[in-house]
Amino acid sequence: MFRIACMLAAACITCAGQTKSATPGAREIVTISSGWRFQIDVTRLGEQESWYRNDFDRSAWSGVAVPKAWDLFDEALWGYEGVGWYSTTLPAALARKDKVQRLKFGRVNYHTKAWLNGELLGENDIGYMPFEFDVTGKLRSDGANHLVLLVDNKARLSWLPGAKQIEWIQYGGILEPVTLESSAKTYISHLAINAVPEGQGASIACAVEITSSETAGRDVVLRVGVAGRPQSAKSVKLRAAPGKTVETVALTLPQANPWSPETPSLYRLTAALDSGGTIDTVSSRFGVRKIETRGREILLNGRRFRARGVNRYDEYGKYGPAPPRELLIADLRRMKDAGVNFVRVHYPQSPEILSLYDEMGFVMSEEVVLNWWGNNFSGKGEEVQSEDILRQQAMPLLERMIRRDRNHPCVIIWSMCNESQTSNEVGISVMRKLLRRAKELDPTRLATFVISPQEAKAHRAYEDADLLAVNVYHGQFGPNTASHIGQFEELVTRPSEAYIRRQLDAFPGKPVLITEFGTRGVPGLRGDAPYTEDFQAAFIKAVWKAITNCEEASGGVLWSWADYYHRRELIQYAVFGPYGVVTVDRRPKAALKSLAAMYGGKVLEAGR
Repeated sequence: MFRIACMLAAACITCAGQTKSATPGAREIVTISSGWRFQIDVTRLGEQESWYRNDFDRSAWSGVAVPKAWDLFDEALWGYEGVGWYSTTLPAALARKDKVQRLKFGRVNYHTKAWLNGELLGENDIGYMPFEFDVTGKLRSDGANHLVLLVDNKARLSWLPGAKQIEWIQYGGILEPVTLESSAKTYISHLAINAVPEGQGASIACAVEITSSETAGRDVVLRVGVAGRPQSAKSVKLRAAPGKTVETVALTLPQANPWSPETPSLYRLTAALDSGGTIDTVSSRFGVRKIETRGREILLNGRRFRARGVNRYDEYGKYGPAPPRELLIADLRRMKDAGVNFVRVHYPQSPEILSLYDEMGFVMSEEVVLNWWGNNFSGKGEEVQSEDILRQQAMPLLERMIRRDRNHPCVIIWSMCNESQTSNEVGISVMRKLLRRAKELDPTRLATFVISPQEAKAHRAYEDADLLAVNVYHGQFGPNTASHIGQFEELVTRPSEAYIRRQLDAFPGKPVLITEFGTRGVPGLRGDAPYTEDFQAAFIKAVWKAITNCEEASGGVLWSWADYYHRRELIQYAVFGPYGVVTVDRRPKAALKSLAAMYGGKVLEAGR
């Protein structure tokens, strides 16, 4: 059956296969989670043979769960990169002739083409962000509607992350929910909230984007308010012209608790449109907080913030990027118990994870998926570097990421890339353009990019950044690698500290954040040798000593919280990266105790 969810208090019910809104004019959201079929297309026959046609027989395709990475359908598909096809049917009862209807996809990796009843709806070529197709008037009310997707996750240099060598698994297929949303022809298409402390309360700026597909303008009343705070409510009369209209409303809260890792207080703002009755309602949670810099310090609500962080992929054992919610919550609780207050990621996260970061009090850096771009880490010399990827991939992703995630108080940094070639003219130009666009779209957060252990001064786009973000791997990579714990002071701590101090001096008016440090520890191996749990546990303490010795640094972010699977084509010693303080299925390693001691936390049993 089709699972129904409606925004806010607008309830929907299911009745004999039909959906009816219990509130007149309320927005309907139908989650399309069943009836899906899948077919692999290794030799790319599908488009040649028109597998998307209504009269094409797809009955032999395998029934699959959605959302779920196709890597998890069968062990034979683990790490598969190529083309796969999906199909399902939407019942005629979902057609709404008097509504705007949009098919919305949370995330499909990577390139997608979609057909409805044999008609091409369009394409999406940025697999890390949501996309949608307007299907108004396209759903048949006299029979089943056939939805067919072609999905291609084969890596290309012209697609993000923009490198021949990719570290993480490119999980393929439909990774987040697919929904059919029906709303009035004049509706709220976006809600952006900026709330900052003001005395004992808060000042709130709310930008409401209204979209109208009507042929003429329509008089509406926009009502905005914070739940449980009736004194905050405001009403604005306006005329919604065809197309898009943006109305900014200022609100105040006399009393408000600032959001922080220690006190993650959240509020809910609701915006509604009235025109002879309520025609649309949208709400979003937000936190009251201010992030800024002062010299070499990062300030959160006026107080210095130092990161005790971890890098984190969103995969969890054989669940891939979508583990059961209870496992995800338990994982984040263990991070919190260990003293972690900061999370860094290499690509945009799901709304569910971001909401949990909001609730549990993690701040984070969310990153454009430019990773190892322009660097010959593959050793094959196939890397290319041009500004084409900026226009076609990186800039659109940045804009969509900020638009979707800007109301989450957990996000305090927008990062433009990781360990890419950003010291040459092309790299400098691309970073400058991304940084300036990020600050234009969202001046309330910090913007930066991340470099490998290089000298920051050559990366001149840092002039446009709010802080320097550098990765530190002394003693782990390079000519002077440490082989025993007794060498850590000489080969790890001292060179790491000297490197950090040089970066502090490179741009003396900016904070420096150590965005990666760590080493490998294979579960179960013990002793004073590389790749053992004991070596890893002592190594991360040696680097943390260097970071804390540099009092002006803004903290550090361990690589990484959990072990992770490597992409098949990443040729190294194993099929996974054992850099985590817990395993890929979240069993603790010796380094977890080191991390908790470093960060002032504690180690508790899983599932507490």
